[in-house]
Amino acid sequence: MSGIAPLDRVTPLAVDPGGHVVMHGAVRTSVDGSVFDALLQWDGLAAGASRPGGLFDPIAGGMEVAWQDTGRHEYDLTWAGARGPACVAAAVSSPCLVPRLAELGHDRLQTGAQFASTLQGSVGLEVTAPPPVPLVTLRDVATAAVVVGVAALVMAFAVAVRRLARSPMGRVRAASREAMRATRGDATLQRLRAQVRELVGRASQFDAARRAFARKLRRIDHADLAKRTEACVRSRAPDAAEALAWLTEERAEAERLDADLAASIAGLERIESALRVVTMRAREHRGIRARAARADPVDAVTTEFELREEGLAEADACLFRAG
Repeated sequence: MSGIAPLDRVTPLAVDPGGHVVMHGAVRTSVDGSVFDALLQWDGLAAGASRPGGLFDPIAGGMEVAWQDTGRHEYDLTWAGARGPACVAAAVSSPCLVPRLAELGHDRLQTGAQFASTLQGSVGLEVTAPPPVPLVTLRDVATAAVVVGVAALVMAFAVAVRRLARSPMGRVRAASREAMRATRGDATLQRLRAQVRELVGRASQFDAARRAFARKLRRIDHADLAKRTEACVRSRAPDAAEALAWLTEERAEAERLDADLAASIAGLERIESALRVVTMRAREHRGIRARAARADPVDAVTTEFELREEGLAEADACLFRAG
């Protein structure tokens, strides 16, 4: 099955589980010069800037991206047998192609049909059957599954440990362990050890806030907010002013989220640095100088050689007078 991907309707695809759908090509809109392929949008107002928001929604159609070449506007989608929510809503079989013209047109204050009339170009598609399944025994499958499962668990655990250690809170915990080791056994630093534990507790609060701010910011598309604000500024609709006021407030809240995230990260950095200072200042030997204040042994060595030379000189003088 091959041809041009339709943009005006949800289209079922004759794909078996494990099959692939290759989509290639791109279109350009005359509204703002943006270029769309199957899954990405290149903003016409910012050359080279791309973001999610192409012509189709693969997840709604039950498919996943197996491979992509954005430079050639080519994507390989695979279907594992899942039911696409948009396919179910449209009462068609899964998988299916789910166009996004209505959303893209809405972003530009147009209907889907109006936006479709501004497009030039096309996106082609090719459907391929899944590869033949080799004949294997049940024992082979079970053995391979166990090996792969164990390897995957070990790899996932190692990756999680490394990621946790490199995280801001992971670095704070590592610094706190070093500080506790450096102050161990020193009765004069017992109160300081209690402060180290309080610093870790405060860092946990900063880290919880940091993760919450980051989750919220990931759902905010700053470029989209700016574009919608600009569209409202140009709009002559009666309610455009009210929409603009709320968009302005939304952008202000996003900026406050950015500031709060930066503050939480700075708090973690401050605590980590303070813990490392504790480790360095708690060392046993501080203020070491090259020269001892009194009876420096290096000076004693020099004095001994000077006395030896004086003795040899006196001995030579005595021999000379005797001769």
